[in-house]
Amino acid sequence: MNTFQLKKGSLRIEGDRIFISGDQAWFVKALHLVAAVCWSVFFALQAQKHYKTFLLTRDLAQLAFLLISALAVGFWVYVGFTRGLRGTGRDEIHVRQIVKAQKELRASDAAPLVTLFLRNNRRRTLEFTNLDDLHFTDSLAGKGVLVEE
Repeated sequence: MNTFQLKKGSLRIEGDRIFISGDQAWFVKALHLVAAVCWSVFFALQAQKHYKTFLLTRDLAQLAFLLISALAVGFWVYVGFTRGLRGTGRDEIHVRQIVKAQKELRASDAAPLVTLFLRNNRRRTLEFTNLDDLHFTDSLAGKGVLVEE
């Protein structure tokens, strides 16, 4: 069985790749994108204000604030691109990216959890609906991934 039912979506294993569908990761991506757009607009307006003040007063402090605001706009555009737009196809995990997997059973709602520890200090927590689907970790162990209880 290569398809497992998650609480909000499904997980499918094909070869050395894991495909996750129906996850709520789109909400986090949209939230990052909206926040980045709002902060970019805010700092762009601040930069415009400091530029106009610099043209009137020729004060170098206003020019410094203009530069800081322009850097902040660049930073938030970068955050919006990397977190909101570029990460849209990240519902695919290669088995070689997984450092270890940790199984956990929450007593509050008896939902089994598997946390995948990925390279680059990333984590992906999967919440399964059935205890039977925890043999997903056995599939990972068969592919050489360290599984902890």
